[in-house]
Amino acid sequence: MTGWRAVNTLFLCTTVLESLAFGHLTAFTPLYLAELGLERQDVGRWTGLLYAAMMAVAFPLAPFWGALAERYSRRLIVVRSQYFAALGYAMTALAPDIWWVLGARLVLGLTYGNISVIIATQAQITPRRHLGTAIATIQIAAPIAASFGPPIGAGLLGVVGLRGMLLIDAALALTAALLTTFLMPEPAAKRPSGSVLARTRATTTLVWRQQVVRWNFAVWFLAQGGRATVDAYLPVRITELVDDPAPVIGLVLGVYGVATGLSTWFAARLVDERGGIRWLLPSMGIAALATVAMVAVPSIWVVAVSHWSRAFAFAAAQTLLYAHLVHIVDADDRTAVMALTPMPRNAAMFAVPAIAAVLAPLGVGVALLVGAASYAGAAVSARLADRATEPPPPPRVADGQP
Repeated sequence: MTGWRAVNTLFLCTTVLESLAFGHLTAFTPLYLAELGLERQDVGRWTGLLYAAMMAVAFPLAPFWGALAERYSRRLIVVRSQYFAALGYAMTALAPDIWWVLGARLVLGLTYGNISVIIATQAQITPRRHLGTAIATIQIAAPIAASFGPPIGAGLLGVVGLRGMLLIDAALALTAALLTTFLMPEPAAKRPSGSVLARTRATTTLVWRQQVVRWNFAVWFLAQGGRATVDAYLPVRITELVDDPAPVIGLVLGVYGVATGLSTWFAARLVDERGGIRWLLPSMGIAALATVAMVAVPSIWVVAVSHWSRAFAFAAAQTLLYAHLVHIVDADDRTAVMALTPMPRNAAMFAVPAIAAVLAPLGVGVALLVGAASYAGAAVSARLADRATEPPPPPRVADGQP
């Protein structure tokens, strides 16, 4: 497959397939755990523990995927994620008990880190004037999947059941893997001469030494931690409020996906000469208040509207943090630094849901408040990142001009 538009279409399609499958797993895990025979009080605890176990594998590997892609093959790193995803969903569908499910989540921990490699690959082959559109097209895949995935999943439950739906998800991931294997080009690029460890260490040092980059990564961590925790416990909260949760989960998450898709394009318009980082303070503040409302008001409509109001925070974080990195990082280091962004995200998806899982026996509301606190921290970090961002240089004036 040649041409940046064709490759962009390939990445859009495969990312939609992957996101559909993962969305089903997130949305219907509480129902699946109940089907396995877990008591209601254990469902909340295991929901967080399974998510944390997946991130325990993803987190230590996060720094290396970008360096491995540069050193060996971008295509190999991307399809690695998709083949392991197919295996993980199949294991979940066939699991006889919770320990097999735990093993499947450990396998799924090996699937993280491919989106940043996909974006870096797309950036390498796309003309500069079309780069924003190309990246937005890839990022819109997750909202598209979130719009249609949960309602489709809720419909599939009545036809093939939870395990049948998970087998279909395994087939979706396998389809994405085969498409990538045979159609994704390997961009021509000079391979780094140093070792993978040396390249990873150099990039990590660069991130740590620059204050403004540290704050950018802090926002990645806290924003993703809040989102992962609320996404994990929202279905549990819904099961507390309604008697037939499956269609409600599908509707709530479907509308959330539409709202996120619309917000993604709107957030792109907020990118400015400083990356638009200033808009993250209000968006993360709204997400924190919305999460508190989910806990404070025992109404399914309040929970639904509060969840939908978080859509812009997710869309803005994805778009504006990448745009901010383009502004603050030298061109020679951008690919390596962007490929390192899964590290704070994966660390957050392990640490924050793990804290929520420890507190979940006190109630699902307490677990959700952990997500609210993480969003509040993201708002503060975004403000500090904005303050640390140097203004763009003034335009050059030709000689003899005032």
